[in-house]
Amino acid sequence: MATFAVIAEHPPQLCPTSNAVTKQMLKEGAGQIPQLAEQLGINIVTLRVFGPDHILLGVLDADNIDAVRDFVFQSRLIQWNTTRIHATYSMEEAVAMVDEVETIF
Repeated sequence: MATFAVIAEHPPQLCPTSNAVTKQMLKEGAGQIPQLAEQLGINIVTLRVFGPDHILLGVLDADNIDAVRDFVFQSRLIQWNTTRIHATYSMEEAVAMVDEVETIF
């Protein structure tokens, strides 16, 4: 499995604290997220909200990025957020890779 970081950012006017439609979507959808992740073969490491910054962070383990894309789509996060999905390396993996690239300075 690979680890992906999902960053979802929304404008204040779409924040569930100010938008009734988004609020309802979040309240209904949040409880379904664990089941959706399981159906897609995703392990949720963490889901965090950056309070007043209008940013959500998900750290997800999945076999491939397609499962994560499906998660972002089916959870409806894309309907009120700009979402970015990033494949990540562990610190150990990144350190091991450093010597594989010739330095430029």
